[in-house]
Amino acid sequence: MEEPFLLRDELLVPSQVTWHTNPLTVELKRVSRLAAPMATVTIAQYLLPVISVMVAGHNGELQLSGVALANSFTNVTGFSIMCGLVGALETLCGQAYGAKQYEKIGTYAYSAIASNIPICFLISILWLYIEKILISLGQDPEISRIAGSYAFWLIPALFGQAIVIPLSRFLLTQGLVIPLLFTAVTTLLFHVLVCWTLVFLFGLGCNGPAMATSVSFWFYAVILSCYVRFSSSCEKTRGFVSRDFVSSIKQFFQYGIPSAAMICLEWWLFEILILCSGLLPNPKLETSVLSICLTIETLHYVISAGVAAAVSTRVSNNLGAGNPQVARVSVLGGLCLWIVESAFFSILLFTCRNIIGYAFSNSKEVLDYVADLTPLLCLSFILDGFTAVLNGVARGSGWQHIGAWNNTVSYYLVGAPVGIYLAFSRELNGKGLWCGVVVGSTVQATILAIVTASINWKKQAEKARKRIVSTENRLA
Repeated sequence: MEEPFLLRDELLVPSQVTWHTNPLTVELKRVSRLAAPMATVTIAQYLLPVISVMVAGHNGELQLSGVALANSFTNVTGFSIMCGLVGALETLCGQAYGAKQYEKIGTYAYSAIASNIPICFLISILWLYIEKILISLGQDPEISRIAGSYAFWLIPALFGQAIVIPLSRFLLTQGLVIPLLFTAVTTLLFHVLVCWTLVFLFGLGCNGPAMATSVSFWFYAVILSCYVRFSSSCEKTRGFVSRDFVSSIKQFFQYGIPSAAMICLEWWLFEILILCSGLLPNPKLETSVLSICLTIETLHYVISAGVAAAVSTRVSNNLGAGNPQVARVSVLGGLCLWIVESAFFSILLFTCRNIIGYAFSNSKEVLDYVADLTPLLCLSFILDGFTAVLNGVARGSGWQHIGAWNNTVSYYLVGAPVGIYLAFSRELNGKGLWCGVVVGSTVQATILAIVTASINWKKQAEKARKRIVSTENRLA
């Protein structure tokens, strides 16, 4: 049975402090032991749809365009919402675990799943009309038809994700990351096999990868559910308290809606960026280069998201346990990891700036453009890693609403206008658009840093206690 990390937190403040027993050193080890597996988990989850698009691309350029368009549309209107809403569980389950309110953890997770399902039905209705929506927006009818068919077969995947993400957070907030790592990697390998079988063995064309994605998400949901149901590690936490169900749903939406806004506002900005690139003087070049840069940026961001998930877990656990100073040290530990991670990948990217484009294109024009944008990408690596960690603090502490307002101001009132101005008025084209992203990220990072530095950790611990026990008191 895997031992959750919180059980040994009393060792964080020893009587005789040495380098090995220094609170920051000890907490840095704990955050790292969570972050490394979670980074792998987020990469595996990210690669599921990417592999599907790659396999679909072997059916032809037209099919690749339709699948890529469907993937973009479904991410914006569906998957991003599911990923965002579940941020509420990082607050609720994490703090409940720290407070040893074990019976509430399962109730929160089941409430999240029950809340997600009706939302999935609403999103599914929208996906049924993707072909007509895209045609009305001026897209090519044949590409729109392929996109609509692909999105239709992705609908089961949406319902599978509605189960997978809450169960993942259920385990994460207890520090049970090894089962998450095993199930994520197993699902990825299973997905590759199913994708190949449906496309190349059964000849299902570009719909095959979508079917494979749906099958894989449900495979993922089943093995996670089996672990939660039968593992002794979840014996205390998998229970369900029916009298708390309605109030748990209310709390889920209270924190889930601003959490979804945090995620969606950021995802949507990059989709707007790609759309704007299509309006520039050389749209084919600009769109290709910005898509490459976005892919590189996303690959790095999923690693930062693993660190953020670890920090969120440590902060929420310690606030719930009434250890405000340890929660503060967790933030410092996460920032130490950010410095190492962002420095390593930024230096690596800058060193490889003249060759990284070959992974996507052989065009000299594209390669030179990507190399020219690399310094801005390195800045994005640094800023996004920093904001990812502090957004993890926001989710762990329960102030997602501040993060949502921050993203609105940073990206849509500052970053996007600056990017559009530089791209079109100053004729910096794609470079101008990405400058807007960097400016927006800088504002976002500055606001988050000020808010985090101003936190009264003792009050946050008191709020966490009230948040977790309030429902119990009302129903007593």
